[in-house]
Amino acid sequence: MQYPVGHIIYYLRDLLEGTYTLRIIQSFIELFIKIAPYLVVSILLQTVLMQLVTKRKIVLKIKNGFLAVLTGSLLGMFSPLPSYAAIPIGLSLLPLGIPFAAVMAFSIASPLINPSVFFLTVTQLGLGIGMARVVATLVISVTGGILFGKVFGQVSLPEGVETVPDRYRRSFWKELWRGTLFFGKYFTLALLISAFVKAVVSPDLVTRILGHHVQRSLLVAIAMGVPFYSCGGAAIPFVEVLKDMGMNKGAVLAFFIGGPATKLATLYIYKSLLGVHALLLFLLITLAGAYLAGLVFLWI
Repeated sequence: MQYPVGHIIYYLRDLLEGTYTLRIIQSFIELFIKIAPYLVVSILLQTVLMQLVTKRKIVLKIKNGFLAVLTGSLLGMFSPLPSYAAIPIGLSLLPLGIPFAAVMAFSIASPLINPSVFFLTVTQLGLGIGMARVVATLVISVTGGILFGKVFGQVSLPEGVETVPDRYRRSFWKELWRGTLFFGKYFTLALLISAFVKAVVSPDLVTRILGHHVQRSLLVAIAMGVPFYSCGGAAIPFVEVLKDMGMNKGAVLAFFIGGPATKLATLYIYKSLLGVHALLLFLLITLAGAYLAGLVFLWI
């Protein structure tokens, strides 16, 4: 005997009534419905930006001084590249005469924010946190670019970096398909984790750990980036759930800045292309920046 799909759904709901499993499923569906329309727009925007950046429709033309670092930071904030792509592409501009400081400002800024991530942040978490991410990224990347320039000077193109990396050249439709698969995978995982936290974790626990004690909440938020940060957009529903359960806004900002810095892919690319000293300087800049940005945001 065949049963209508609706009957099966109601049967399963009754069977799971009162269980954590049902609460997780319901939370997952609620979160997905809320973010899905914005995610579609974000994927399209990300694809267009990726085409512009990787095909060098946008290039740095200012070759020295603070203005070059500032320009590198702003272009990095416009770029949708993660660290493992931003650093090789940024370094590949060195033969064009671009200052190393500007390249590093671009490489630091790119994984922290871009228009599609800003769009998702504003729609899901509010304009205040979205603007805080922008300002913090600008300050940290400019500071980081200047420090890298002072410490390392003007370096040459490292071995193993292609002048024009072929693996980043894709057609619009291939990039759109790749972006859809990438976002779909990480957003599904993020929504599942978010739904689990919403259904199982006590709001009082979140408030105690990530709400009241300022210094501790910032350090915990930065440490959480190691296991829970996947990409800038996919982290948003997870943080949104924690914020609704009591996570303070400073910890939210610290998580978004510290998360990209502690990804294994980021650590590997800095170590392999720039060396241990550059990796340590990068971690110092980004993790200290995450903590200080969170403090300042709480005071505002």
